[in-house]
Amino acid sequence: MTDWQADWQAQRGFDAWGNLSAEVRAAVLTAGDAGWREVFDEIATYNETWRPLRPVLMDKRWLDDLYALSDRMLQLLLDCCRRRAGTAGELRKLLGIPDGRVEFLDDAEPLGDHLVMSGRPDILLTDGVPKFVEFNVGSDVGSVWDSEKVSARFLELFRTSGVAKLLPVEAPPSAVDGRYAAIRAALGLAEGARLTMVFRTDGEYPESHDPEVLVKLLQGFVERGRACGYDMDVQPVDWLSLNENNELMGRDRRVEAILRLFVCSEMPPTVGLQAIKDAVQAGTATLFTSAASWLISNKLVFAWLWEDASSLPSADAELVRNHLPRTRLLTPELVSSVLAERELLVLKPADEFGGSGVVVGREATAKEWRELVERGASEGLHLVQDYSRPDRMVMDFVHLDSGAHDTAEVPFSIGPYTFGRRGSGCYVRIGSQGEGEVLNLKRNVHVTGSLLLGGGA
Repeated sequence: MTDWQADWQAQRGFDAWGNLSAEVRAAVLTAGDAGWREVFDEIATYNETWRPLRPVLMDKRWLDDLYALSDRMLQLLLDCCRRRAGTAGELRKLLGIPDGRVEFLDDAEPLGDHLVMSGRPDILLTDGVPKFVEFNVGSDVGSVWDSEKVSARFLELFRTSGVAKLLPVEAPPSAVDGRYAAIRAALGLAEGARLTMVFRTDGEYPESHDPEVLVKLLQGFVERGRACGYDMDVQPVDWLSLNENNELMGRDRRVEAILRLFVCSEMPPTVGLQAIKDAVQAGTATLFTSAASWLISNKLVFAWLWEDASSLPSADAELVRNHLPRTRLLTPELVSSVLAERELLVLKPADEFGGSGVVVGREATAKEWRELVERGASEGLHLVQDYSRPDRMVMDFVHLDSGAHDTAEVPFSIGPYTFGRRGSGCYVRIGSQGEGEVLNLKRNVHVTGSLLLGGGA
């Protein structure tokens, strides 16, 4: 049995909070009450009312098994695409994505292993069993820095408050460092190579409308990059231009290797965007990761993988059926059955991300569901996925203004990062009281981190 074939229901390793003694829980919450402001300072979390008082406490072996499961799922998704297409252009057309929608995409690019050097799934647990509801593939996977800072700050708080003597813990492997190592391997960069993190200024990330502020907030990335051996800086797309040698420049600095920190679809046309396109085409700049990696994130690939399950080796077929909720393309022929099975299904657009456009049937009225399903079937490129009820976790919160405490059972999602096909870090989104099961930004989710038990710390 491989790690990804673990007995998930028996392990139950996501959060050990309920197994701790009353003394330890009280010490953790006392420390959290004293230090939560420092833990979440300048963290891009989206709830403006509450903050969690503690980290998620994962079993280290359980997280290692989740890394292995995620890596196998990532390989299956890539293989699924390669059974149908040999190039990015062939895959794009099969996915129904119009020409020109994905910036920097080279239709002739082969579908190679280099496309899965960076990713993060969104995983729910149902009775302790991981269920993949999305797989974000590409360098733009979010919250790497924020989730790592939360984990590191909670670890320091536990050490300074004495909690670590009662509860030995460690942080997950660094996803920030893991991504820098993957960039070096993927692009073949030497020690001291110039690397620029590039971001968009039209997104939902806090302060993204103010590039100067966001550059300042991202300086921690720059410092860590320099510690990892890069000549590192960070710039917004709008600061970039092309010189007479077709070289990319930003504030009088040459931009050569780019860490793409943005989704490369539906970007507003700017001088900076065109400059990146021209430099990449001229071979004077390279991207981590290739825009073609974004295609593999399309949830239509989940439907294809379900179609292929019967022809896969038995272990892989079992993985798909146990860990990927049944996913189908919504067609006019399916409408009547989808309407009848509202409480058993979730409706999703194929190429959105971050929970955008996702509707849980049981959270919609029959009238709302009918309208959404009929519209989705007529527009095309919508999916229906079998509903998996997310397990709940008990979390203690503190009110930002009053300091009042609240304890609630809330849904959550888990995002173990994979860089260079190695698991590192773990992004956790926690739902808010009374906001429903879809964990997207508009529902006031909490972005937090984890600490590990059982690692010999």
